[in-house]
Amino acid sequence: MNKDLSMLRDPGYGMPLRQERNSLISETGSYPIIDGIPRFVSADNYARDFGLQWKQFARTQLDSYTGTAISESRLTRCLNGQLTGLKGKQVLEAGSGAGRFTEILLKYGAIVHSFDYSVAVEANALNNGMSEGLTLVQADIRAIPFPTASYDLVICLGVLQHTPDPEESLRSLWRMVKPGGYLAVDHYLFKWRNVLPPPFGVAEMAYRIFLLSLPINKRLPVTKKIVDFWFPIHWKYKNNLFLQRVLRRLSPVHFYYPVLPLKSKELYYEWALLDTHDGTTDYYKHHRSPKEMQQFLHSLGAEELNVAIGGNGLEAFCKKPSA
Repeated sequence: MNKDLSMLRDPGYGMPLRQERNSLISETGSYPIIDGIPRFVSADNYARDFGLQWKQFARTQLDSYTGTAISESRLTRCLNGQLTGLKGKQVLEAGSGAGRFTEILLKYGAIVHSFDYSVAVEANALNNGMSEGLTLVQADIRAIPFPTASYDLVICLGVLQHTPDPEESLRSLWRMVKPGGYLAVDHYLFKWRNVLPPPFGVAEMAYRIFLLSLPINKRLPVTKKIVDFWFPIHWKYKNNLFLQRVLRRLSPVHFYYPVLPLKSKELYYEWALLDTHDGTTDYYKHHRSPKEMQQFLHSLGAEELNVAIGGNGLEAFCKKPSA
């Protein structure tokens, strides 16, 4: 990773930081550097489940691990085909997880400043820390410790719906885009079936209530037992679309056959366990309509705005005015 941390700013006041041994210090605060990663938030926060999850599944979604182009294809779509033009560009990645998109951004030559609210940054460092083009910190999307109005591209995928206030998070991201730069985000789509309990909605919501009632150290083991029960049934009827729709009313399992081109039953199971845990233990889960997303980004002053249904739900790409 890049060891020059001079671009970092105090997240509360935007002032420069100076490094003294294993800390970054400003006039108003001191922030530890742990395992080579500056930490601007406590490890014990609302994203703790995600941190444990990404350390457990550190490589599951990496294209280099699956031998596919799943992450690269999604990133290409979310960036309106501009991925190949990122060489030498300054990119801010908000919510890196284990680094599935970090890997692709670095592959295309971007200078990546990345952060996550959870200890998932440790998994990202393991996967991508060999690149000097990466600066990685643990920080809050509402108080980003990088210079404002500095980035050619700000990207935030799989994150906004899990923050306390998605609109507040979007305002914070928008401040980081330089004039003439671009913002790419996604968000869960509002559908009645995503918020109503079974049989009117999907089973995930009922399981989520149960899993969140458990101690945090019990959630992944219990999720695994649930997936181990339902996954063989999904797999047995993997080619029956009608039964898969019925199963979604009973089972919380995220089953991706044949939507994703994974190469083995084992990989489909691994993704199912990962994303079932992801979808049933998130502390915050927000949904937005295309109209709500479009209106809010317009209110920020976004130009060349494109909001489409795809991926996690909604995908939005827009430009910040040059003037």
